[in-house]
Amino acid sequence: MMRVVGSVFLCLYYVHNFMGTGSYCNSMISLRDALRSGCASIKVINMLHFTFKQVHFASHVKSVRLSSKLKTSNSDHNTCSEKDIAMNFEEIPGPTSYPLIGTLHKYVPFFGEYNAEALDKNAWLNWRRYGSLARENPGVRLLHVFDPEDIETVFRQDHRYPARRSHVAMLHYRLSKPNVYNTGGLLSTNGPEWWRLRSTLQKNFTSPQSVKSHISSTDIVVQEFLEWIKKRNVSHHEDFLPYLNRLNLEVIGTVAFNERFHGFSEQEQDRKSRSSKIIEAAFGSNSGIMKLDKGFLWRLFKTPLYRKLVNSQEYLEKVSWNILLERANLFVSDKDNDNSLLASFLKQSNLDLKDILGMMVDILMAAIDTTSYATSFALYHISRNPEVQKKIFYEIFEHLPTKDTKITAEMLSKLAYTKSCIKESLRLNPVSIGVGRLTQKEFILRGYLIPEGTVIVTQNMIACRLPHYVSDPLVFKPERWLRGSEGYENLHPFLSLPFGFGPRSCIARRLAEQNMCITIVRLIREFQIDWKGGELGIRTLLINKPDKPVSLSFTSRKE
Repeated sequence: MMRVVGSVFLCLYYVHNFMGTGSYCNSMISLRDALRSGCASIKVINMLHFTFKQVHFASHVKSVRLSSKLKTSNSDHNTCSEKDIAMNFEEIPGPTSYPLIGTLHKYVPFFGEYNAEALDKNAWLNWRRYGSLARENPGVRLLHVFDPEDIETVFRQDHRYPARRSHVAMLHYRLSKPNVYNTGGLLSTNGPEWWRLRSTLQKNFTSPQSVKSHISSTDIVVQEFLEWIKKRNVSHHEDFLPYLNRLNLEVIGTVAFNERFHGFSEQEQDRKSRSSKIIEAAFGSNSGIMKLDKGFLWRLFKTPLYRKLVNSQEYLEKVSWNILLERANLFVSDKDNDNSLLASFLKQSNLDLKDILGMMVDILMAAIDTTSYATSFALYHISRNPEVQKKIFYEIFEHLPTKDTKITAEMLSKLAYTKSCIKESLRLNPVSIGVGRLTQKEFILRGYLIPEGTVIVTQNMIACRLPHYVSDPLVFKPERWLRGSEGYENLHPFLSLPFGFGPRSCIARRLAEQNMCITIVRLIREFQIDWKGGELGIRTLLINKPDKPVSLSFTSRKE
């Protein structure tokens, strides 16, 4: 194959230099069409497309990125661009698509190859079968992108207001209630209205000073959590995830709303309590959104899954509205003593109560599950690697000599190894399998013309587990993130993106990382943690949830 490509390279070089760009363009298009007819594989076509770019660029510009538009001679009126020879989107490898149903037949239980709750397994199948680009049509034009270079190209095409197709049913529900919501909220809205919310809210989430101001209140809640699990005298938890859910609800209540839900009390352990119902409603929202995004029957009538989403959203609205009214009244007289996110929202003149209510519901829906799942996977990896846990403990002990030493911003800034463990856990088990985008203009990717309106999913989780991009990819090695260490790896910047990229990245990233770090610091300082279960995989319910009980044992450390 290389000899064929080499020969074609020489021929095209000759045509281009001695017969002009027009003849060259016609030759290239004819060759492309011949190859399409079955004379060569897709790999050869891609290599020839790359060859074309190399030859064409070399004779007109000295240095230019291959992904940029072709520059042709001004004296040659019969020119061609990269778009002229680009292959159609439908030529990207992928499963067979049928009229009306597209590739939805692949998701039929017991008959299809794909599982709607195992998107990672679907992605592995696509990677092995189709390569670094895989086309699909589950009701929308969908492209899976695996290579970090291509992922970077996708994000470099971002519009001023990056768009995505997600939370469609939730958007429909919220827009049907204009008396409650102005928009679909930060998660589902696109365009200028999304930017109005994002630009107004993000300073409260991303400002280092604002994030650090929540360390003390978070640490107090985490220490209460430790006392709670010690009082229950449980050394071996069959599933630690429900405990983490209560912890993160309590943390987010304190940080975001200056509200204590008292989730550790006996009264709140009841399934009908406010804490329990909030956790259930958050899970009910998240678990249904992705399935509804793929479906269409809910658009025709209220399906059971859509009704579950509505019921979950309505309960979160009720809780948020009660807190909002109470805090808004207190805010008038006590605004200087409240550093919660809600207090900062109330200070924004361009946010009304409906905007704030939507953000409060989004926080409850997103913050509990995501942080709990991410912390679960981090504890899983740390507990399975005793040497790693030992290094974390020694690092923590150096800066936290006693168990009741207060955690400060300065102390957290020195925990390089602990933070690298969180990064490594997020590489192996990110919050979601990748990042979604809805293209707002056409562009070329690997020789294919990607149309406007294409849904793109970057498959970062799979890429992070491939030896093409990471050495020993399935080994938990925090050192790969530590600059200056022997095990440091200069990984591609678009390989691991657990919080997304650009202005559409997770708005609460810094708070989430800080909460995870404080929780892990306190747990490791207090306990020796051991893993008691089998290998932990994922269920993809919009976000990656552990597929088995988070089975940990805790042994108290001596002071």
